[in-house]
Amino acid sequence: MPTIENCLFHGLPAVRLRAQDGSTATVTLHGAHVVSWKTPTGVEQLYLSPNTRFESGQAIRGGVPVVFPQFNTRGVLPRHGFARTCRWALVDDAPPAEDAACSVTLALQSHKVIKALWPYAFGCTLTVALDDDSLVMTLTVSNKGPESFSFQAALHTYLAIGAIDSIRLSGLEHCDFEDCTQAPPVMKPHADLQPFEAIDRIYFNAPDALQLQSAQGLVQLQQSGFCDVVVWNPGGAAAASPADLPKDGFRQFLCVEAACIGQPAVLDPAQVWRGSQRISAAR
Repeated sequence: MPTIENCLFHGLPAVRLRAQDGSTATVTLHGAHVVSWKTPTGVEQLYLSPNTRFESGQAIRGGVPVVFPQFNTRGVLPRHGFARTCRWALVDDAPPAEDAACSVTLALQSHKVIKALWPYAFGCTLTVALDDDSLVMTLTVSNKGPESFSFQAALHTYLAIGAIDSIRLSGLEHCDFEDCTQAPPVMKPHADLQPFEAIDRIYFNAPDALQLQSAQGLVQLQQSGFCDVVVWNPGGAAAASPADLPKDGFRQFLCVEAACIGQPAVLDPAQVWRGSQRISAAR
């Protein structure tokens, strides 16, 4: 039987999903952050930095941070917005995700601190589902106020790869990208990823389906609602590596993010936006 249980993850309140096939996912209420996804064979598919500070107000390095309502520093809000560092709540009466073996929904509502940063009345939920060797994450944003607003969003997915020099990402071969390793960023034609070098790319209007082959195996990524893809790895240069990442941590993950950046979503009153990412691991 599929089960959903409350638990603690490094001291943070969390919920753990276990599907009928034995696959599991763990989501912290802090940031609605997916911190673990294991296939039925027990293989962890997400990278989580051992140097992460699991504290209130701190972003978790790894897993799947929720980026909302701003991507990176493309606006006046804190980097990547406020959703990843806020407390979310379980939605007890949420309907199960369609065709999913096991799912849970968390909600972030506007409150005093958020309103001081972003004065709009909104609703934001993340549904996390386990379904047939897949992790499915669906971000939903609704406008509950009298005025329109725009936002950017992303699911900042850290995929475990085993070894950085084993990666091959397919599906973006015919796409130009914005190279954010340069200041200011510049548009470039697609080029193969170079292991050990800093990678920070935004592919605008990207294909919906990608494949990542690595030492860990084959992973298929499918997105809907999101129009862009971000590919990120800090590389081996110490200057580019975040403080909460081990010196050799870059060797073990590649971020492939479903994103809405280039053309921010615009919601009129009572409108709803939805974006999802399905990650499927080959057995």
